[in-house]
Amino acid sequence: MIDNGIVIEKAIRRIADDYDLDIATVESAINSSEEPLDLDAMVSEGIFCFRGPNDNVKYDNASICLANRILSNIGVAKILIPILCKRIRMWDHEDINILFSLLIKIVAIMELNPDQYPGLKSCSIDPEDLPSEAIPDDAGNSCRIWAMDKKGMCLIGTDANRLAHIDDIKKQIA
Repeated sequence: MIDNGIVIEKAIRRIADDYDLDIATVESAINSSEEPLDLDAMVSEGIFCFRGPNDNVKYDNASICLANRILSNIGVAKILIPILCKRIRMWDHEDINILFSLLIKIVAIMELNPDQYPGLKSCSIDPEDLPSEAIPDDAGNSCRIWAMDKKGMCLIGTDANRLAHIDDIKKQIA
């Protein structure tokens, strides 16, 4: 017999941990969603997710399915995405990995809600104007530099999906 409560608790904790949110924020997003969620029904509909060699693995797998279903709820997305976008706007330029991680998290939720969020601009983040240290003029145009941290690490690539140090970028130009 499956305990829906365990799956729901694990799914909420998974979202909180994966998106660096507190559990109360996730629960509030679920309870305040303009599109109500019936978590018990969602667990039952996702019964196929209960696979694995033991109960622990089965519950973990089911919680992954449920967490994705929760995040694909547009009402939940409308509450959580602005929190993450605010973190991007307030990024302190110390570590590019933090900015990169936040972008990945936002895009993950947006991909679960593609009709509502066709791009970062739809959640008030302009990819052309990410927070950044000043990028040196002599960095050239060998690659697209989206943002740079205080240590010279840059978010680069067509899709802002790679990291490189500014010195390495400059070496490629020379």
